[in-house]
Amino acid sequence: MDERGLDEDERVLLAACRRDPVERRLLTVWRRWESHPATRPLWAAELQQRIAADAESAAQETGLVDRTGVLPGSSARVLGMLLGGAVGEFAALGRVGQRTGALLFVLEGLIRAHTRLRSTGSGEPTSAALAALRRWLHTRGVPWRDCGDDSPRPSGFLVAERDLHDPATDEPTLLTSAAKVVAGHPQGTRQQPINSSDTATAVPFGALAALWSSDPGAVFALGGDLAALTHGHPHGHSPASVLGTTTLWLLRGHDLETALRQGISGWQSGRTALGDALRLGVLSPAGLRPGPAHLGMNRSGLGALAVAARVALACEDDFGAAIASAAEHDGDTASTAMLCGQLLGALRGPTAIPAELLEALPILDVIERLGRDAATEFGPEPDESAAWEDRYPADDSTSAADPAGTSDYRTGLTGVPRLAASRDRFLGAVLGCAVGEALGMPIASDSWEEIRARHGADGLTEYVPAGHPSGRLGSDTQLLLFSVEGVLRANVARRAGETDDPIRHLQHAYQRWLHTQHLSWPRAAGDFLREAPEPDGWLVQQRALFQTRNPGRTMMRTLIAFAKGQQPMGTPEEPASDSAGSGAIMRAVPAALWSDDPSEVFALGMRSAALTHGHPTALLSAGALGFMISKLLIGEPLAGAVTGALAELAPHSGHEEVTRRLTAAKDLVGGARLTPDELERELGTAGTAAEALAIGTYAALAADGDFDTALPIAANHSGNSSTTTAVAGALTAATTGAAKIPQRWTAELELHDVINRITRDAAQEFGPRPPTWGTRYPPT
Repeated sequence: MDERGLDEDERVLLAACRRDPVERRLLTVWRRWESHPATRPLWAAELQQRIAADAESAAQETGLVDRTGVLPGSSARVLGMLLGGAVGEFAALGRVGQRTGALLFVLEGLIRAHTRLRSTGSGEPTSAALAALRRWLHTRGVPWRDCGDDSPRPSGFLVAERDLHDPATDEPTLLTSAAKVVAGHPQGTRQQPINSSDTATAVPFGALAALWSSDPGAVFALGGDLAALTHGHPHGHSPASVLGTTTLWLLRGHDLETALRQGISGWQSGRTALGDALRLGVLSPAGLRPGPAHLGMNRSGLGALAVAARVALACEDDFGAAIASAAEHDGDTASTAMLCGQLLGALRGPTAIPAELLEALPILDVIERLGRDAATEFGPEPDESAAWEDRYPADDSTSAADPAGTSDYRTGLTGVPRLAASRDRFLGAVLGCAVGEALGMPIASDSWEEIRARHGADGLTEYVPAGHPSGRLGSDTQLLLFSVEGVLRANVARRAGETDDPIRHLQHAYQRWLHTQHLSWPRAAGDFLREAPEPDGWLVQQRALFQTRNPGRTMMRTLIAFAKGQQPMGTPEEPASDSAGSGAIMRAVPAALWSDDPSEVFALGMRSAALTHGHPTALLSAGALGFMISKLLIGEPLAGAVTGALAELAPHSGHEEVTRRLTAAKDLVGGARLTPDELERELGTAGTAAEALAIGTYAALAADGDFDTALPIAANHSGNSSTTTAVAGALTAATTGAAKIPQRWTAELELHDVINRITRDAAQEFGPRPPTWGTRYPPT
């Protein structure tokens, strides 16, 4: 058989079936499943996912991907949920109804938001869903100019599907709520309801929340928030939360009863009604199809979900009978049938739906395409092509920030190069440095005996209350923030074709920091005064940075000398001083943004240090830290990053001290943990940059990703605890991501919001779609 036209999945399948005489027929069936996913059974979807080449290299956690990798069969269950819901409403109404249309547009909005989140680090699902409802409103016959969007025409492929254009409506709440928002009413939330409606038409939205996150709590919150965009009563939006969590458990392969129990457990006030429905459904005799007399006439979201759950449980193995039953009672039959179809479709996949029902659905191809795209976007290998962004363009009208009252819908994006998804690791590096320095700064000059006498036998393990807040930033962190800004602004200039070298932007940033140390701008600016008669940009406007936090003498002396014109910018060949101190090494962290090449990052780390420090120990220590951070951002283990840094150090003149200390730090891990006295004896007192780097690296390696363990190891010794703990915090949190830093450290961290903002801005600048910053980050 000629294999030249086969893709990789087909080759793997064919290799597994080489001895089967019907291989050609099998391949034909496989290709039909690929082109028409509605015909693909669950087992085939699971097989395809298991043989996919990189199924375990997931870069994100969503409802379809958890930490163990892609969930087998989840793509088929998503399609089953979409088709089951559409078939249910179609069977009840005899046409494609408003619920199906609105749900498909909301799904398209979530795909757009998640694409934006991957690309820029900022994508908010409820705002994207609201923008999608504007496009849906247009399909209801509303002129686009009246849909509250400034763009000349609606974007994306879905709005062009003519089968979705129908002004008919059987329950007006969705339509009137969307129209209310486009007329200027604030976005509806659970905390600030848009109305008092408890009808069921938005409850199906909740199932889509299961795609966004692998966290049941986040799914529960998002499901309710999506429905609350149009329905203000708890019985109109809380059932969507229940449906979202239930769907999440179904996507994971659980049975319907278990999934419903998990969903119901999150809603106290609705637990009785839904619990009764679950009990009645489970106890239904085999073959008994609940009729109108059993199902009542409640038209609320709670009532519709209760009926759907009861019917789905009673007719779990007969999709046709379940839909017929859900569509024959005195309540909201269209919503009930749609919800019932969603549950059974997510449970059994699309092949549970009778072929005759699927064939009658006019938008089968549209749903198959959207379902395939949803599985791609929320799967382990999202499409990053230009064609994808054309199909799912970012909604410029949506806000990147959370609207009031919404929850945190984290997706756990980690480990993808160029800051699209590794932004959490970069944020971790900067936050970890800030937390570490804040912890270690009060004991930076204390001996171990003094630390133990003041803070107990275990030494310092919490912030020392020293003013408000307890976690006060040090000068290293202040300069790190200005370094981040300097690299960011240099990239703005690079995009404009103005420079390929960030070093002058870094020097300018350090002079702005010098201005915050109570020097007027004319005295601090040096020759930058000609280009910038005032200190420009956003960061220098943060008045809380105008605090003197015991900056190093070398730092102040060299920057003042530059400002006075007494010396030019320092270089590794002609440094600004001969200092071997550690004051410059944390400034190398943002060098990891500038290049994908760790060797270039190493060189920039050295050059940034040379602006104030000149001894090879200081320069090479800064280069080594920048190199390790760049490796950690792409998901390399810390031990591998240290090994790589040692190899990078070897060709450089004067590397011996840094290499010796860093090698010792690596070799000491694995045995018994060093005591503070042993740490000092083996690695020094952090009097030099090499010693500080070694102690911080040892602490991060010994802690193996545990932030609470790394910081006390790095802090409790006789020596410069300020820098050692900053190094340990940066390396540990760059390994695990900012999300793994315990909240007790960030809750009291001074200027946490500023750190978070500038770091996220930097991640966006170095992502694939940087914005226009204007005066926030000018390229001067």
